[in-house]
Amino acid sequence: MASRRGIGSRRGRRRVKKAFELQLTSMMDVLVIIVVFLLKSYNISTHNFSNASGLQLPISGSQDNPTDSVQVIVTPEALTVENERILDFQQIALNAGSKEATYAFKPTDLDESGMRILPLYDALVKAKERTELLLAKSKKRVDGKPLAFEGILAIQADKRVKYDTIKKIMYSAGAAGYRVFRFLAMKKDT
Repeated sequence: MASRRGIGSRRGRRRVKKAFELQLTSMMDVLVIIVVFLLKSYNISTHNFSNASGLQLPISGSQDNPTDSVQVIVTPEALTVENERILDFQQIALNAGSKEATYAFKPTDLDESGMRILPLYDALVKAKERTELLLAKSKKRVDGKPLAFEGILAIQADKRVKYDTIKKIMYSAGAAGYRVFRFLAMKKDT
């Protein structure tokens, strides 16, 4: 009998009648972890690429996001740098009744060799100088020096634009100090 009293008396001691308190510490830990996870997994692009009206971009299955860079838009009618129209193409009809036409550069738009587009070169040099000035004023430093100009150019080209035109654009950009070319395309719907 002595053993039964001991068990009964222990059960009675466990039933301490106190007010129930909610443990908020562990609940706050869970909420903080959820918030940190959501902030880490949230992704946003800082650069907004505009799209010209009537521009037909090629379709791509790539999942890469474009980086911040100078933007060149090539439509069959004009060439635009950073939303500023810098030149209009000269339209030449192939046949009198044909809807097809070729878009060519005016003779004054090209240099002596016929490869460098002068208005594009001038606009890209100005954009490079503006970017270098902003980098020099920036507080971000590497070994005490301002960040270097990366020379990245984002090209949005209509899929109807000829390769020869793209080649001249890339040549002009290379002469202006741009070495990395990113061609923007529409994301393929899956």
